[in-house]
Amino acid sequence: MRRLGPVLAFLLLPALSAACEPTSSSGTRPVHCEVVADAPVKAENADKIVGTVRFSCDTPGAEKLTLKMQLQRKDGEVWHTVSSASYTVKGTATHADGWDRHSRTVETKCAVGVYRTVVDWSRVSRGDTKGDNLETGGSANPCRI
Repeated sequence: MRRLGPVLAFLLLPALSAACEPTSSSGTRPVHCEVVADAPVKAENADKIVGTVRFSCDTPGAEKLTLKMQLQRKDGEVWHTVSSASYTVKGTATHADGWDRHSRTVETKCAVGVYRTVVDWSRVSRGDTKGDNLETGGSANPCRI
């Protein structure tokens, strides 16, 4: 009887851990998406400032993930949009395995100043819409770093 405990644990462990990962698109709960905005940096091998947004949704992916991105520059106490881009990603293209993330960028020509990345995002999944607005902290003179 003492050996039964470890045997049961061995048999049940795969079933319990499988319950953590959605395996089918037939569920009724909306998928969860993570969206992260990165502070602007200088592009490699280019005279540009780049703001990046990284994202991933649970399996099987969102029906639609919309990213409305801005690169903003601070003028005194006010932020002004210097560049913007919008992206719509659908289905399995919103899902990345493990710790991987997909990304999209917005860019502008290098210039002195304080910049931030802003994204308004929304996802549609199984009749539910969810979204948020994210802003990074300011990045001073990213092309001089």
